[in-house]
Amino acid sequence: MTKRSFSITLMAAIGSLVAIAPQSFGETASIVNTNQNPRTMLEEMRSVASDSATEAEHLRMYAANSALSSDSHLSPLWALKYDVNQMSKEISALEAERDTLQPWEQQAVDKVVPLLKEAATNTEGAIEFFNNNHNFLWSPQYRTYTENVKRDSDQIAKTLKNYLKYEKVQQEEEQLRSTITPGAN
Repeated sequence: MTKRSFSITLMAAIGSLVAIAPQSFGETASIVNTNQNPRTMLEEMRSVASDSATEAEHLRMYAANSALSSDSHLSPLWALKYDVNQMSKEISALEAERDTLQPWEQQAVDKVVPLLKEAATNTEGAIEFFNNNHNFLWSPQYRTYTENVKRDSDQIAKTLKNYLKYEKVQQEEEQLRSTITPGAN
């Protein structure tokens, strides 16, 4: 098996795994630890989204350099696929527990789901483009896929950061109220 056919075979396998991500939003994930509290899961998803944005930015930069081998795209594409699938599993687990989530957690999930679906679609598009166009990774279409994944992943991270910050401020406000309320000590 040549290096090129190995790369194509590997990316075809990656592509089939990413294709599952958008469909798995309604299923409970078996890999995700559902014993974690929702806040911890949202914190982890924020971190993964940030990592995903970084990988997408690497791909965008690689696409701008036509001198790079198409193989240089494999590792970031693999990481991107893994990150998107991981976030999909976490959001599925949170959706399965929706009735037990606090209102702010439900709102965070509602804001993240469409962004994550877009990131999964664009990740799948980038992988399909890679599989079909090894010699044209500098094209605007490929860069658009990576830019969109970066944008959506950045927005997921920002959204979750803001909701987590909101929850922290609410906790601090509760603590302050209890310390200044007469007879609370």
